Amino acid sequence: MNNINVFKDYYKRTKDKIDKKIEEFNKNLVKDNNALIKDNLKLFSNLNSDGKIVRGTLVNLGYYLLKDDSDYSIDLSLAYEVFQTAILVHDDIIDNDNKRRGKETVHYANYNKYLEYGEDQERKHLGNSIAICIGDYGLYKANQIIIDAYKNDNNLAKVVTNFNNTVLTTIRGELIDVILPFQGKNNLINNKDIEDNIMEIYRLKTSHYTIIGPLSVGILLAGGDEKKLKDIEKFGEKVGIAFQIQDDIIGIYSNETGKVKGTDIKEFKQTILYSHIINTEYKDEIMKYYGNNDLSENTIKKVQDLFKKSKSYDYALNKMNTMYDESIEILNNITWIKEDKKDILKGFVEYLRNRNK
Repeated sequence: MNNINVFKDYYKRTKDKIDKKIEEFNKNLVKDNNALIKDNLKLFSNLNSDGKIVRGTLVNLGYYLLKDDSDYSIDLSLAYEVFQTAILVHDDIIDNDNKRRGKETVHYANYNKYLEYGEDQERKHLGNSIAICIGDYGLYKANQIIIDAYKNDNNLAKVVTNFNNTVLTTIRGELIDVILPFQGKNNLINNKDIEDNIMEIYRLKTSHYTIIGPLSVGILLAGGDEKKLKDIEKFGEKVGIAFQIQDDIIGIYSNETGKVKGTDIKEFKQTILYSHIINTEYKDEIMKYYGNNDLSENTIKKVQDLFKKSKSYDYALNKMNTMYDESIEILNNITWIKEDKKDILKGFVEYLRNRNK
C-alpha cells in the first residue's frame, strides 16, 4: 500500500468516528428553549457538518504518534472541529462570503431571513451581529468540550494552553490578512514588502491553524514534550505554507471550492500569485481586474491568463512544491516517530499535494 492510501485508510477510519461525535454534538447543541437562540444554533450545527474533518483527524494522529489508543483523543478532535466552524463563521463576515461548504453563511442566512423588513444596511448589521455572537459561542463551546472530556487528565492545562495559543496565533495572522489588502490597494505598503507579510500570514494563520495546532494538541494530550512539539512545528510550518499556496491557486483556477467562484479576486486577496505579479510588467493590467466586484467569466479568465503570462502561477507552484519537499526531508530526520506512523504523515503530505479543491 502506498503512503497516500495509508493516510486515506487512517483518515477514513478516524473521520467516521469524529463524524459520529459531531452528529451527537450538533443534536445536543440546538436544545435551547428560546427560539431566537435555537434557530441560530441550528445554523451553526448545519455548518458544523459535512466538513472534511482533516484538522480533527490530525488531532487524533498527533495523539497516535505517541500512543496507540487514539480513540481517547476523539473528544479533542471534536473540539478542534467546533473551533474551526466558529472561526469560519467570523471569517465569512470578514470576507463577506455568502456560502461556506456549499451552504449559506450565518450572517447571510440572517440577512436573507428578513429581506422584507427594515433597511438593507440594518439587515446586514443584524446578520453580522448574530454571526459574531454565534462564532463566539462556538469558540467557548470548544473550550468547554476539552475541559469536560479531560478534566481528570494530568495534561489538561498544557492542552488548553496550547489550544488557546493556536487560536491567538491564528487571530494574529488574520489581522495581517485583513489589513494588508487595504494597504496594498491604497499604496500604503511597498510592493517589495508584500510577499514577506503574505508569508507571515501563511505561517501564523494556515500553518498553525491547519497543521501545527491540531498535531501539537494531540501530542500534548499523549504526554509529548517540548522537543517533539518543536519537531512538529518545523514540519507543519512547511506543510501549512505549501497548503495555503495551493489553496490560493485553487481559489483562482478551480470551480469546486464550495465558495462563490472568483471570491479571491473580488476580495483583493493577498497571495503569492499577487505579490509576484505586481513586481512584473503586468502590474497595471492585473490592477484593472483584481479587487473588482465584477466576477464575470471574462474577468476571472483575464486574471487567470495574467497570472500565467507573468509566470506568477509557475512561481507559486514551484514554491509550493519546494515547501512540500522540505517537509518530507524534515519528517525523515525526526527519530521519535515510528516508521509506520511516518508513512501516514508522508501520505498526508502527498494527499494534500494531489488535491484540486
